[in-house]
Amino acid sequence: MRRVCLASALLLAACDGGSEPDAGMPDAGGVDAGSIGETVDPSTLGLAPDPAGEWLAGDLHVHATDASNDTGGDSFPEDIKRVAMERGLYFVVLTDHSNSTGSDPSTQDEDPALFNMGPEFPYWDEAARLSEPGVFLMIDGNELSPIAAGDPPTTPTGHVGCVPADLATFDRASAIVDRPRGTQTGAQTLQQARDLGCFAILNHPWGAVWTSFDWTSFDYDAMEIWNGTAGFDEADASGLDAWRCDLLAGRAVTAVGASDNHRVNEPGPGDVLDPALGFPRTYVFAADRTWPAIVEGLRAGRTAIGEGGTELFLDTYAADGSRALAGVRHVRLRGRVSDDVRPSRLTLTRASACADRRAEDGSPPAITDEVLLERTLETGASFDLAIPVEGAPGVYTARIEGSRGHYGALSNAALLE
Repeated sequence: MRRVCLASALLLAACDGGSEPDAGMPDAGGVDAGSIGETVDPSTLGLAPDPAGEWLAGDLHVHATDASNDTGGDSFPEDIKRVAMERGLYFVVLTDHSNSTGSDPSTQDEDPALFNMGPEFPYWDEAARLSEPGVFLMIDGNELSPIAAGDPPTTPTGHVGCVPADLATFDRASAIVDRPRGTQTGAQTLQQARDLGCFAILNHPWGAVWTSFDWTSFDYDAMEIWNGTAGFDEADASGLDAWRCDLLAGRAVTAVGASDNHRVNEPGPGDVLDPALGFPRTYVFAADRTWPAIVEGLRAGRTAIGEGGTELFLDTYAADGSRALAGVRHVRLRGRVSDDVRPSRLTLTRASACADRRAEDGSPPAITDEVLLERTLETGASFDLAIPVEGAPGVYTARIEGSRGHYGALSNAALLE
């Protein structure tokens, strides 16, 4: 089990158009938790400069017409590229259901003659053709989609997002085994993803029974803690707690958010059945604009999640101003709020303990945490704050929360030991 000291950054924003603040939000002046002192202007602290690289926006969970059986017929790869670039995305990963890509994507009927046939990556060459290095990247992956017995099934198995890590060595010839129903556990599915060469993501680990994970394995690389559908909701909050629990347990798990888009022309932010492309999106800090650099950022947990232009990033510094993960003196929060939202609430939280029963009964973990900073942000605001924390151990994350689950943000996490 590896110790992880820098976890993924996540942006969770929740807002809609309008001007009235949400009920229950702090006053416009905000509230700073007295236990950590007042916020500080970062320009007065002599902080080290940012490392070389940039935050690149992408969508890691997108479905394409003629490769998935429920896209509505308007989501061919060329359409996905057009809309992605219009919305400021640099990369998109196609993750069509394994039970469709290897059989007949035009029907949801399950024909045993078509089970486990492949090919599972039908748009591999098309994605490469549409990619323009330095401008836009499209990667053809898969969403491994086994299902338990029964109609409807009454027990989870899980959906695993397969993001091809090394495009030169990735196994795109083997078929994925996902049928008959009831033959594959979550653990077996994760192992298949690893054998192919996937960066393996637990997609929407809580939600409908037939898409939730069974927690028979913790051998995943990342967790989708914000899935497009209804905006950031209770199921996503359970994923957020599970991710923080994994970090506290020493698991190097990256947090991601993705749209799960099926109809690419849906305007943002979409709705429960039709999430919009890029709502939410994952930001990855990469040394350059190549796919290997993006994968390196994903593996290192340098990620953030957000919607509609809301962004939030967290850095930690020692007393001498150097970047640090031990002996931390200050947490720095930087970001902006979408112009399309109401006044929003910014919080900085430290999680210190976790009661975890996932492997026993599948229930979400219970996190022990405390809010260190709480402040109201006005529509369209940008901010840069330093908060003294004196290195107290725990998992630090920050969140921008608006209304009704959209246009918010959660930062990368730092695990201080």
